[in-house]
Amino acid sequence: MQFVEAFKVLGYELGNQRQDWSSAKADGICLSLWTKETDSAALVMDTRVHAGDHSLWAGKAGNKKRIEHARRALNEFDGWVDVVKIDGDPGVGYGTASPWLLAERKNMRWRLVYLDDLSGHLRLEAQEWIAG
Repeated sequence: MQFVEAFKVLGYELGNQRQDWSSAKADGICLSLWTKETDSAALVMDTRVHAGDHSLWAGKAGNKKRIEHARRALNEFDGWVDVVKIDGDPGVGYGTASPWLLAERKNMRWRLVYLDDLSGHLRLEAQEWIAG
């Protein structure tokens, strides 16, 4: 499915479809993750380890907005976020995208556990989600 459509499946709209890597709504935050930058065995994504050259993405508008959204996820939602996984190549193109759906993932949900407000580096881990 297309990048924008994957966000819509999770109930999010992108403000700028060409620049945004994340989205927010009243009751949640959605971040996009590149499949190639994710440790799929451990279900972890840490931009300090898995992402490409920081200088290539640090100054992008998408990074600035993602920092704002990530901070809100930590402050308002205890780090819990929705995720759109992207199967393309970072810096080249999105390729296809898919929403991370709880029902398909045995109640595993992504949680932001680290954020550097200045650089935009972050770490997400898939953890068991118990709705409460």
